[in-house]
Amino acid sequence: MFKTDRILFPLDYSNVSRAALSLALQIADRHGSELFMLHVQKDLDRELQRRIVYAPDESAVEDAIAAEEQGLREALDLEIQRAADVGVTLRRPHTHLIVTGGEPLEVVLQLIEEEQIDLVVTGTHGPKGVLGWLRGSVSQQLVDKAPCSVFVVKPQGYPYLRD
Repeated sequence: MFKTDRILFPLDYSNVSRAALSLALQIADRHGSELFMLHVQKDLDRELQRRIVYAPDESAVEDAIAAEEQGLREALDLEIQRAADVGVTLRRPHTHLIVTGGEPLEVVLQLIEEEQIDLVVTGTHGPKGVLGWLRGSVSQQLVDKAPCSVFVVKPQGYPYLRD
């Protein structure tokens, strides 16, 4: 039987990502798994450096990260509520909120190793542009490179996302 204790969910706030979060919550509920919610902002490092220079008080960086963490909490609450609205009760899993900068694929692969992730649940937008068609989407690259299972989700089948 499949059992997972630690699920990683990268969130980009798209509808595809919401469908994946719904599935990650359902799996976490069924298996009693911990959920690692990750948001990667490509330019976060530069933005934080800018804030330190132009707003050198100690709370600028902490406030920026806290705002992103609040966004993750709100996404989690929204999906639990949407599931409840269609008659599915999901328990809130033990959740770790991670906000960082960098390249999404690299960050996810590093986090899989550091946190001993069993399963990654991610949405896919498909390949973008010529480079995407040559290399594959980030989700496809993750499937190829991740040392754990990767569940790639499309938004079909989640009618409460159509709002």
